[in-house]
Amino acid sequence: MSASSRATFDVRPGSRTTMARAVRAETTKLLTLRLCLHTVVGTVLLTVLLSWVLTNLIETAHRAGRPEEAAGLVGGTAFLVILHYGQIGVILLAAWSMHQESDSGSLRSTLISLPQRSAVLTAKAIVIVAAVFITAVLSVFGSAGIRCVAIDCTAESSQIAGTPQATSGVLWGVILYWVLIALFTYALSVVLRSGLAAMGTVLAMALIVSTYLVNITPLAKFLPDQAGAQLYQLPPPTPGDLGPATGGVVLAVWVAAALITAHLLFRRQPVRR
Repeated sequence: MSASSRATFDVRPGSRTTMARAVRAETTKLLTLRLCLHTVVGTVLLTVLLSWVLTNLIETAHRAGRPEEAAGLVGGTAFLVILHYGQIGVILLAAWSMHQESDSGSLRSTLISLPQRSAVLTAKAIVIVAAVFITAVLSVFGSAGIRCVAIDCTAESSQIAGTPQATSGVLWGVILYWVLIALFTYALSVVLRSGLAAMGTVLAMALIVSTYLVNITPLAKFLPDQAGAQLYQLPPPTPGDLGPATGGVVLAVWVAAALITAHLLFRRQPVRR
C-alpha cells in the first residue's frame, strides 16, 4: 500500500481523519432518521406555538382582572414554563440517537467500519450537541420573540429580566441546560445500554421525581435537572438556591461523570448482533 493510500485510510485513535469520518457518518445518520428530524422540527414548532398560546392566556386573564387564573404567571415570562417542558424533545433526541443503532444491531456495522470506539462515542456526542444547540436556539429565541405578538414587549412589566444582560443570561441559560441535559441522557443511554431506559429515567427525574424530592430533602437541589434549572432562573435567586453558576457546575459534574462512565463501559461492552 502506498503512502498516499495509508494517509487516506488512516484510522489511528485520535487522528483527525478518524474523527472527521465519524462525525460525517453520525451526521448522515441523524439527517436520515425521520424520528430525529421530526423531533427537532416538532420541538421548535411546539415550544414556539405553546409559548404564544400561554402568553395569550395569561395576558387575557390579567386584562380581564382575573389574576388568579394566571396561576402566578405574567405575560412577559410565562413562556419559560413551556421551555421547561421543551426539554422533553431534546431528551428524546439524545436517547434515540443511541437506541436506534443498538436496538437494530447497526451499531455492530458502525464499529466494523470504524473500530475506534472512543471516536464513535465522541462523534455521536458532537452531533447530538450540534443538533440540540440548533434546536434550543430556535426554540428559545423563537418563544421569546413570539410572545411579543401577544404583549407589548417594550413595556417594563413585560421584560424577562431587569437588564438586557440578565435577560440574555436567562435565555442562554435555557440553551445551555438543554445541551447539558441532552448530553447526560446520551451518556446514560450508553451506560444503561438502552436509549428508552435512559429517556424514561431522565424524564421521570426531571418532571416527577425531583419535583417531589425537593420538598422532602434539600439534597434534591443537587440532582441534575434541579441544579441545571438554576441556569435559567429569574434573578435574584431565592435564598437557599444554588444559583446559576453553582447549579451549572453541579450539572456539568453529573454530565462529566456520566460521559466518563459511558466511555469506560462502551470500550468493553460486547455489541449486540
